[in-house]
Amino acid sequence: MLKQQIESWVIRDIGLTEFDNWAPVIRFGTRLSIRTSIIACLMVAGLLIVLWSLGILRNPLIHDLIIGCGISIIVAYSLTMLSSMYMGYAVIHLARTRREFQHQSRHDMLSGLLNRRAFIADISKVEHGHLLILDIDRFKQVNDRYGHLAGDDVIVAVAHTLREHIKEPHLAARVGGEEFAVLFCDLDHGEMMQTAEKLRRAVAARPIDSIQQTISVTVSGGIADFSPTRDFSAVYAAADHALYLAKSAGRNRLYHERDATRSMPSDQPIYGAILDHADATFTAA
Repeated sequence: MLKQQIESWVIRDIGLTEFDNWAPVIRFGTRLSIRTSIIACLMVAGLLIVLWSLGILRNPLIHDLIIGCGISIIVAYSLTMLSSMYMGYAVIHLARTRREFQHQSRHDMLSGLLNRRAFIADISKVEHGHLLILDIDRFKQVNDRYGHLAGDDVIVAVAHTLREHIKEPHLAARVGGEEFAVLFCDLDHGEMMQTAEKLRRAVAARPIDSIQQTISVTVSGGIADFSPTRDFSAVYAAADHALYLAKSAGRNRLYHERDATRSMPSDQPIYGAILDHADATFTAA
């Protein structure tokens, strides 16, 4: 019982301390050193009392207690603090390595966005929101004409545009070679479509410097809605089908699953056509 109480008193906050920098390590080392010093002082004092009762000590008890406890406190505090600092350095290194490993396991190395596995894990239980799947138009031609390094530059540029426009609580990921995915949260249909269209236009308007040349690319997108009655695979399949229709209709456009059967001019993005129609109606009025 006493052993458990002492262990709990000495190490009770080890599991609660996050050793990710030196400040908590120093705080923990100080607390542990003080506790260890008190225990060492009590042990030395008890030993001196036993020796005094046996008549072994030649000096007055109080004199030996002061010297013995003073030395034990200094030695115990110093050794414990040094051990804590040494342990803290190792734990900080391990914590940083673990964070780096976790980041690498969840993020695509080239784009810096979430990878497919992490994205699916994060949205697999989503019941409300919108899924946008984006695909770089004619990406194979970019690789064939400019080389794979240029293709990498294009992916990095598109990912950078995504990070500029997609902020929390929304999620953005690279889920394939030239395929990206976005989860829109807490947006109604109109706001989501406007944000997605703004993103599409930003990609098309972004010049990409690569190997002493400038490349421009466009993206096509398919959008589907989450609901409590649809699982992730059904939503992804609907968005992927809408993407296929956007590609078939001429690329550089967005198709929502609701509008996938609507016939639109092949030279105009479907959502852009809806906005233009609304503007014309407003002007006529």
